Amino acid sequence: MSDATLTVEQCRKLIHELATNDEFRRRYEDKPAAALVELGIPFHVVVNLKASCLMSKRLGSKETFLAANRQLDEDIIQVYGSFRVPAVHIDSSDQ
Repeated sequence: MSDATLTVEQCRKLIHELATNDEFRRRYEDKPAAALVELGIPFHVVVNLKASCLMSKRLGSKETFLAANRQLDEDIIQVYGSFRVPAVHIDSSDQ
């Protein structure tokens, strides 16, 4: 069954490694499944990913992955940076 997905944190880690680690990039291009397990993604998740995700392939440039990494950071900041904790004022005087 090919219905597994990576978590957001796993995706971020993968994109970071593909953007910054030449040795990991080479291993991923050759054997994506082994590289994913190397990242700490559980084997049962990896084997249940779509087959097309696990095929050997030539990756885009490191710059492409760096841009994707920056975009993820910006998106996360937009989502979480706009969160405002409500201020509560408690009046302790007896009126």
